[in-house]
Amino acid sequence: MSEWFEDWFSSEQYLNVYKHRDQNDALLLLDLIHRTISIKNDFLILDAACGAGRYSNLLLQKGYKVIGFDLSLPLLKIAKTDAGKISGENIYFRSDIRSVKLKMKFNLILNVFTSFGYFVTDEENFSFINNSITFLKKKGYFVFDYINKQCLIDNLIPYSQKEIDGYLIEEKRKIENQRVIKEINISKGNERHSFTESVKLYSPGILFELFSKTGYKIIDVFGSYEGENFSEINSSRIIIIGQNEG
Repeated sequence: MSEWFEDWFSSEQYLNVYKHRDQNDALLLLDLIHRTISIKNDFLILDAACGAGRYSNLLLQKGYKVIGFDLSLPLLKIAKTDAGKISGENIYFRSDIRSVKLKMKFNLILNVFTSFGYFVTDEENFSFINNSITFLKKKGYFVFDYINKQCLIDNLIPYSQKEIDGYLIEEKRKIENQRVIKEINISKGNERHSFTESVKLYSPGILFELFSKTGYKIIDVFGSYEGENFSEINSSRIIIIGQNEG
């Protein structure tokens, strides 16, 4: 039996549902990173769970050395096609984030756009962050972007719908067993598709402890891509920037 993200991230409808998460979001976050840490021209950057390469290809465009991986072959195909227009290089490979093997050391690791909390156990969810320190250079950085638990719970929208390219997209949301579960129904004429998202919700305290135990010094925490101060009640995102203390 496949896990929910294998079906959903491999579907043609995924990028339609998240059309509002465009390059502007990516540019905002990258600008925030640039303002917070000094990214040098020779940095080697890893985009973990890179999806369709929104972040990787923008960094590639700016002349940085980037490597990205993801489990979804359809999303990787889009990422590779776009990267080919920029540099002609294949900077992408396929891997499960729980078991990715990397021999090289990076200056900067990105784990953004809620590419975290998909799995059943804490051990699985924490595995990449725990392992990341082994393929990050001394004084290297880890940028983590995730949904803020309390704000999501307090402002959960149980039902919404939108129309994109003739498709009616209905989304039902609930909190169950410390997870936010979204049922996505997509229809157009007689065409029907149903998908599920299920993300474990972790409090800021647990995340801070995870980064600290792994060996990171947390140098900044933001509550939005614009760089607002983090508030456990009001911030929609939690963006943690950690540094490998070596």
